[in-house]
Amino acid sequence: MGDRTVRDFQVSFDVSQFADGWAAANHFGLTGVDPDGSRHYQRGSGLLTGVKLCTVRQAGPNVRVEASIHATLWARISALFLIPTDMSVESGGVRGIIPRAECRDSVNKLLTQLGQPPIM
Repeated sequence: MGDRTVRDFQVSFDVSQFADGWAAANHFGLTGVDPDGSRHYQRGSGLLTGVKLCTVRQAGPNVRVEASIHATLWARISALFLIPTDMSVESGGVRGIIPRAECRDSVNKLLTQLGQPPIM
């Protein structure tokens, strides 16, 4: 398991409106837009659970969606530092099962809207 899940694909339309609508419907907030057009979304504050992160970047027809969970220091301490700071959202393994599943389900809704296969 890596530190983030990445999906690269091509579309013939602007994904920013889809991404913003998806974020609002799934309780993700837009935290910033980079000069290259990368849109960064976050769900949660990290006080009690891991922060769910998603970045959507489009350059012409090429789109990259990145998703990960950022574990809080408190979660890492209580798990005796067996939980990594950043985790991908793919299924498998026992670390961060619930937040990874929640984030995976949310990101799969976006991928479905964009006509892409879900993250397993």
